[in-house]
Amino acid sequence: MLGSSNQSANGGVRFTQIYSDATSLVSETATQTYNLSNPLPAGLIEEVGLRFTGTTALAYPTSASFAELVSGIRFTFNGDQWFNLQTQANVNTSTTVSRTGAFLQDIGGRVVEDTSSATSIDCTLWIPCGINVPANSRFELQLDYAVSAVPLTTGNFEVWCKYGKSTNMTIVGNMTSQNLANNTQTMITVKIPSIKGATVAGIAIQGATATDNLNNIIVKPLGDFQYSATYLRGISGASQNGYTFCDVGDSTNELQYADKLAGYYFVPLYNLEIIDGSVVLLLNVGVAEFYTFTPILNLPTSGSGERTPRQTSSVATGSKGAILSRAEDQ
Repeated sequence: MLGSSNQSANGGVRFTQIYSDATSLVSETATQTYNLSNPLPAGLIEEVGLRFTGTTALAYPTSASFAELVSGIRFTFNGDQWFNLQTQANVNTSTTVSRTGAFLQDIGGRVVEDTSSATSIDCTLWIPCGINVPANSRFELQLDYAVSAVPLTTGNFEVWCKYGKSTNMTIVGNMTSQNLANNTQTMITVKIPSIKGATVAGIAIQGATATDNLNNIIVKPLGDFQYSATYLRGISGASQNGYTFCDVGDSTNELQYADKLAGYYFVPLYNLEIIDGSVVLLLNVGVAEFYTFTPILNLPTSGSGERTPRQTSSVATGSKGAILSRAEDQ
């Protein structure tokens, strides 16, 4: 359903609900996939928010953040894919930051969640966007869930757009995947979407297990320096500032902090300009494993928030003038 907004300032920040239902939710019996679509207003979308609310009768759906259950997000505007994140190793017993949560923090987004109640869910994933959509636009969303620890008694899923004047577009492209042999250097060619003027901010690397099996990586466009897992987390900021996440087992109204996420690595590429549509990486891992590589692109944009109707006349008018003016105005 197409929703309403909670702000009305033309051209400024405006939060508009573009979808809501009570069915696109997690299940305690199996993984779930939902495909959704709806119209959306024209304007520059700074961020997209996926909001999950509900209750359970027994306990929280995960041992830590609800974001752990979100294993896939594929977002399309008017047939053009903008965001595609597919994670691995999601499990509701994880007690650290989720891969979805870590990825969003790496690209400038965030997870907003309350775990003060063990049976109440209120979690929103905010995804950086920066896309200017025209009139008569439409979105499509594929949403994938891991298995919940407990069933939901009530629940609701919403999609929100934060309109504003962002000057930077964030694009998450399709991942490249490959099986890597243990203790052997393997060349990976990561495909980069062909978008004029876009640069590569970084690449997110995931192993199939929640274990640190990466020995080192060389980013060939940046030289022959070998990045270890420890060094990657240093230059990406993970080990200094840490990832923040809600942990229902340890926190109530405060966040927990993680200086790493085993099996997940973010490689900053410093807005690398691409010539041939790909980035070459050399990887060495200690255990044979299936890896994925997700590119993140930046592109300058501009806009003026959501384009909404605006009244310009003080009286109702028709083709022959103010036909509905009050009698005392005549």
